[in-house]
Amino acid sequence: MLGEMELVFIILLVTTICFAIPKFRSDLVSLCSLLALFLTGVITVPEALAGFSSTVVVMLAVLFIVGEGISQTGLAAKAGNLLVRLTGNSEFKLLLFVQLLVAILGSFISNTGTVAILMPVVVSLSMKLNIHPGKLLMPLAFGASMGGTLTLIGTAPNLLARDALINHGFDGLSFFDFTPVGLVILFTGIVYMWFVGRKLLDKPPYEGKSRVADTINVSELLRQYRIDENLHYVQVPAGHAIAGKTLKELMWPSKHNITVLKIRKKATPKTLSFLSGTGFTQTLAEPGYMLEAEDILLLYADTAPLQEFLKDVGLESISRDLVEGLHIQDENIAEVILTPQSNLINQSLKDIHFRDKYGLTVLSIKPRNRSAKLPSVQDQFQYGDAILVYGKWKDLDLLAKEKSDLVVICRETTDPETAFKPIRAVLSGAVLLLMIVMLVFEWVPAVITILIAGLLMILTRSVRSTDQAYRAVNWNIVILIACMLPMATALENTGGVAFMADGITSALGGAGPIAVMAGLYVMTSIFGVFISNTATAVLFLPVAVLAAGEVGVSPLPFVMAVTYAASMSFSTPVSTPPNAMVMVAGKYSFLDYMKVGIPLQLIVGIVIMLVLPLVFPF
Repeated sequence: MLGEMELVFIILLVTTICFAIPKFRSDLVSLCSLLALFLTGVITVPEALAGFSSTVVVMLAVLFIVGEGISQTGLAAKAGNLLVRLTGNSEFKLLLFVQLLVAILGSFISNTGTVAILMPVVVSLSMKLNIHPGKLLMPLAFGASMGGTLTLIGTAPNLLARDALINHGFDGLSFFDFTPVGLVILFTGIVYMWFVGRKLLDKPPYEGKSRVADTINVSELLRQYRIDENLHYVQVPAGHAIAGKTLKELMWPSKHNITVLKIRKKATPKTLSFLSGTGFTQTLAEPGYMLEAEDILLLYADTAPLQEFLKDVGLESISRDLVEGLHIQDENIAEVILTPQSNLINQSLKDIHFRDKYGLTVLSIKPRNRSAKLPSVQDQFQYGDAILVYGKWKDLDLLAKEKSDLVVICRETTDPETAFKPIRAVLSGAVLLLMIVMLVFEWVPAVITILIAGLLMILTRSVRSTDQAYRAVNWNIVILIACMLPMATALENTGGVAFMADGITSALGGAGPIAVMAGLYVMTSIFGVFISNTATAVLFLPVAVLAAGEVGVSPLPFVMAVTYAASMSFSTPVSTPPNAMVMVAGKYSFLDYMKVGIPLQLIVGIVIMLVLPLVFPF
């Protein structure tokens, strides 16, 4: 019969496997793991729910609100615009400033949010310098992860490390305790990416360079997504039954899988000739538009449904040569990607009512490592999908500001950015500075400091409303941590932590504390390749504390080794959210991450092993 410790390890193994399968949401996996531990009698109800009252969980949730305030006031976007002024035409400066800026921002706000803010800026600058975005986006993601090692609030494992030490009766970590080693890591990463990583990511200049220096050529997007072959034209004959009906009444998308994108109609006598330019006007198709005789419609459809539609409705297609100037406008199209925690994943267009929610039409979906295809209302979005959308400028602008589910990475016009509000930006910056000062001097407990900062972000209207503050919280990560903390409790209660610590110290203890620390680092790094850095830190931080006690040294260097190892996962796109976010925009393969990330992970690991004992003696 299985003992409790063996049962916990089986649940942990199944949980780890499920974490490694992209199809399963990590928050739901952790919740199932929590329920499995309780239902098997390993933990009690108070132990199962203890994670939800953890100070780490509370601090992390509120830090998302603080980051939202920095973003909403335009302060973060202003920082991103420094790239435009400082880089000039130098690829070296661009690479350097990209990594420095994302690291600085990532040390104070969510690294996922930082990448979402800066990714469109980096893509735009790549076009301006005629550099493939793939040469810069992976350094951007790696820089965000390295920036998280600079401060206490940089990433969740840092907060967990502080909590682990306090829970075991040791002094906690201060705000800048992470900074010395973090700066060495960042310097190592920048040097590696310039001399080695950049060459391993050597991609041809971007072919779609636009006539506008800092924008992408829409014709290139249309080619990549195979849009042109699905554009067709029809004219409404005089006296036809569809004249006088609205597009909503006709229900062509649901009945025939036909989408009307644009309409050309004769200019009315009220329209001044110098305004129309010709005898025609053009308008984007909207559900309430009423068709009139002689209107020319720009349709988007596959050939087979089109032929059936034309036969059923009694229309004929006309040659595009006969249609003057009716085409997709540059400002009405954009390429977007799903964020790793997007709520749209595993949802279909029909499920989320995409058109009603965003006011935009999905022209094409390009799944990861596959060709673009026309969307179906039944097709479910998967992580890694790139999507081409079409609609009004104001709707695209709103979509560009909403970075929780989708990130706009390419569009013809200047990248929309959050409007800069000088007074509120100053206030949000002051709140951030106050929070840092209070955390450094520890006037009140850290969790209270962060709660004060979150409240001030709302009271100063840096975050537009309380509802917006709640929406800013990445509940997936909050639930993940709250549900994984009881796993650490279960391992400790059943002797699992002691078993792992004994195994490491028995195998490596004879070689000295550095060997044990290196063993912890390697094990954490291996787990971090397959599961989130947060879950990895939850599992190995108690092991680090116990292993230090068995060896008879300070737990601080062991704890820091686990913390840094959890954050330094570069070798796969699923290792960290920033890695996953840039995969589609940079057109990376899984091999690209291994080729660039594994050497960097090894080099950074060696550097950490050399520096850690100097900063945190045994």
